[in-house]
Amino acid sequence: MSELLRLPKDQLACLLTEDVQQYLSSRHWKRDEESSTAKASIYHHPDLPDAEAVVPGRRELADYVERMGDVVQILSAVEERSAWQVLADLSSPPADVLRLQVSGADLALGTLPLSEGIGLIEGARGLLLAAACSARQPASFFPRQTYKEAVEFLQACRLGQTERGSFVAKILAPVPPLITRQSELFEEDDESLLPGEPFARRSTVGLMNALGYIRAAIDEGEYSRILDGVGFGVSANLCEAIASMRPESDQSDLRISMTWSSSRPRVPKAVKNVVDFSTASIEIIRESGRRLLDRFSATRERIEGRVINLKADSSHVVGFKGKVTLRVRLNGETTRVQFDLEPDDYRRACDAHRDGRAVAVTGLLQQEAKQFRLLQPQDFSTVES
Repeated sequence: MSELLRLPKDQLACLLTEDVQQYLSSRHWKRDEESSTAKASIYHHPDLPDAEAVVPGRRELADYVERMGDVVQILSAVEERSAWQVLADLSSPPADVLRLQVSGADLALGTLPLSEGIGLIEGARGLLLAAACSARQPASFFPRQTYKEAVEFLQACRLGQTERGSFVAKILAPVPPLITRQSELFEEDDESLLPGEPFARRSTVGLMNALGYIRAAIDEGEYSRILDGVGFGVSANLCEAIASMRPESDQSDLRISMTWSSSRPRVPKAVKNVVDFSTASIEIIRESGRRLLDRFSATRERIEGRVINLKADSSHVVGFKGKVTLRVRLNGETTRVQFDLEPDDYRRACDAHRDGRAVAVTGLLQQEAKQFRLLQPQDFSTVES
């Protein structure tokens, strides 16, 4: 029995012509203007001359469902994916779709132990949150993943229906559509993100970029390179999220894939769409995460300096924070260190600034461009002259 016969006709009937056409255009299919009519649009694949998709123009057509089924089938063959996955993408709202698949001989029926299934979903949440934090500002470790943009991005994500194929969990990360002329869509080399990409797209691209970097380091046997991947979005949080999804069976693999929204098709060519991890490689990633955390924790220092800037910060999701900037001497050079304080300590910092007194604070130093950031600040106090 063909997959078409098993696809739900009601879901095929709900597909919109405009969405299918946008999907095809975003994947470089070209509309044949001479052959297309109001009843049907004919699309050809640029690299496969025999690949043709006939998109029905109106839902009232008697063969609308059959023709949509044909489109799903041809896309399934060209993209080498199941028809069910293609149909799910065509039916989804504008979103990047993250899929997490555990495969193995004992998972052929598409079921998974409950604890492992829950761990897969929680791990996916950790992946997206870590990637969003890195999209805001790369770091080897995020002790508090409460940045406003990251949390809002995570809250906008939706859990999709699980799919066939061993066990597949699906998460939709909504991204706004790209508003541009069709002729401008692929003018450039696609080697980098377009300027002004929304935070959601920077997060999903950053996630797959980091996973691809880790996969390449493992493939080349240079495991220590993972520790140098902070600028590529690698963090202790990301490594721990991957480790938390380790399949229970040593014979199973974890596949992480992303299907990019057809409403915002441009993605750098270097970014992988699919990354696979065996249980052995996941243990390497777990250890790398521990090393990144150790490296981060080893930089705790106590610094002294003058308050040069104060700003009440309400962008944190939980509670009020006061943003403080000190001018300090580090390694023989004058630089700036920025950190957040709770209300009581922030008031003391304001008093010290008013009185021209120096202050001291202990925390984890992290360099950010031309200044430093102090994380987990503790023991804030004024310095007696």
